[in-house]
Amino acid sequence: MPFPRFSTSVAAQNARRAALAASVASVIFGASVVATRFVVAQTQPVSLAFLRYLIATACLLPVLRTVWRTGMPRRDLFAIAALGVLFFGLFPWSFSASLTYLPSSRVAVLVATNPLITLAISRLYGIDQLTGPKVAGQALAFVGLVLALHQPGVDTMSAADTWTGIGLALLTAGCGAVFNVFSRPYLRRYPPLHVAALAMAAGALSLAPIAASQGLFTMLPAVTPAGWAAVLFLGVFGGALGFSLWIWALQRSTPSQVAVFIALNPVTAVLLGAVLLHEPITAFFLTGLVCVIGGIALANWRPAPVRLA
Repeated sequence: MPFPRFSTSVAAQNARRAALAASVASVIFGASVVATRFVVAQTQPVSLAFLRYLIATACLLPVLRTVWRTGMPRRDLFAIAALGVLFFGLFPWSFSASLTYLPSSRVAVLVATNPLITLAISRLYGIDQLTGPKVAGQALAFVGLVLALHQPGVDTMSAADTWTGIGLALLTAGCGAVFNVFSRPYLRRYPPLHVAALAMAAGALSLAPIAASQGLFTMLPAVTPAGWAAVLFLGVFGGALGFSLWIWALQRSTPSQVAVFIALNPVTAVLLGAVLLHEPITAFFLTGLVCVIGGIALANWRPAPVRLA
């Protein structure tokens, strides 16, 4: 009797491509954390976020022109813009604000609840199913991230600062989860680049008044040439390319299976910090990295259909 052959469905191919796109996007986001750390001291966090998404919007300007020429129902236009304000406006503000109250490692762990929140919202709206491997994989990735970012001996902060930072970091995770889930209907109707361009443009516009209040439009910040290179990287790669890949992945997979890849973001930042800034790599980090990779694989695992010849 011949050996069984494993058929590859279109859905499985889309899931693999979405996983690749989401993993590349998360690695880019991790590199963006390092670039942000490098340049944020030379400017204001909100102004930096505005410049990032302004550059990203400029990169996607041909896409925006296509959207305007083809037309889009006003209701969908406003809905995508609202999601953009949430994800590219409120998200970077709350993330930056949380870092003023908590260490970056703790913020990263709290924001890493995004996949779990995404799964809960997605299940509530009947988009995702709570399968054992999916829940176990997300939990394992979260535990791995806690281990990877573990810093023994770090002093605690005041209770008020701690709870304020926790609230802001969870707000950040919630904004990302809402975008992951509620962008899905529009990604079924329109190309992902159209959604990405509109959402980023709306986010940049929402950040403009705050950036203006910080004096960005009257005087450019005193950023070094290397700092401007970091800003350009954040806009082109960390903005236009990274989020286009992320939204493309959301179109081809379920929100929770894409969101679990966000665990690669801080892990990549730590790895790059070790390579570029000579920060130490601990046993906790290596153990956590194994858990993160295992959790991602488990959350995206699906048995291959078997077809007998």
